[in-house]
Amino acid sequence: MDQSSLCYPCFSCPPKENSHCQELLDAYRSDLVHVRGVLHPKGQIRAAACFLSLLEARGRRLEEMSAADIQLFIMEQGRHYQRKTIAAIASYLRGFLRYLAFNRLVPKDFSESVHRPCIFRGEREPRYLQDWQVRHILSAVDQNTNQGKRDYAILLLLAVYGFRVKELAGLRLDDCCWAAGKLFICERKCGDAMELPLTAEVAEALVAYLCVRPATKHREIFLGVLRPYPPLKADGLQAIAERAIHRCDFALARPGSHTFRYSRAQALFEARRPLTEIASALGHHDLRTTLGYISITVHPLRELALNAGEELA
Repeated sequence: MDQSSLCYPCFSCPPKENSHCQELLDAYRSDLVHVRGVLHPKGQIRAAACFLSLLEARGRRLEEMSAADIQLFIMEQGRHYQRKTIAAIASYLRGFLRYLAFNRLVPKDFSESVHRPCIFRGEREPRYLQDWQVRHILSAVDQNTNQGKRDYAILLLLAVYGFRVKELAGLRLDDCCWAAGKLFICERKCGDAMELPLTAEVAEALVAYLCVRPATKHREIFLGVLRPYPPLKADGLQAIAERAIHRCDFALARPGSHTFRYSRAQALFEARRPLTEIASALGHHDLRTTLGYISITVHPLRELALNAGEELA
């Protein structure tokens, strides 16, 4: 039997039609909602349906399943997802197996046979750019065109201030106080407003764009390049950032506007700024959220420890 036909990705493909198991899945959904209080059990149901599909593909009845079937299911999902998602799927499967055992639908409780991968706090692929990489992306923008002037100003604002795209999309002409050298952000995710210093480099980029910006009734700063020149939305800004990173061929996890936000947080951290200051710059109320934006490089620490040890020896 083709191994690729045994199991489908839990969250990427629609569940296969299986009338034989539908009654069981409906009962399990009812238990999740009315007994366990799960408001949206979509993930649990998809994982259960996927596991039942694997059993059917192997020609095994529910009461005949074994720990080997569970291990194969987790391995099959590992072909499609990273460890964090696999850990969630394993947790969903463990809950389904406990439900089966509690209702005496299987001869024993197989929940302990589900091996969930370890996920360490702060573990993730690098999502930030070094300062030279940010500068390289900015220098690659053709500022001889009107669109290039706009894109350069957008990327520079993302890099210097670490804005969210919704904050940048909501930036209006009235938010720039040129005389005082201030930039006001009114539409933040956390609901508060923020006053930022308007750096000379950012002011110069904004002026260069505003000189060629289409004359419209819209007060939003950044507009589309085609008539009727609508204000750029968050997805449009996201696309500009993503294209700029791909243009320089930097290998990153999920490149986009948030890449510059992560880079800003990392730059402040490496400059030894207090965590509270970094959180304030990013608009975070919870320091644990800020920690998720920071990567601690262990290689220099390892070299320092080795050198110190050698000197003591």
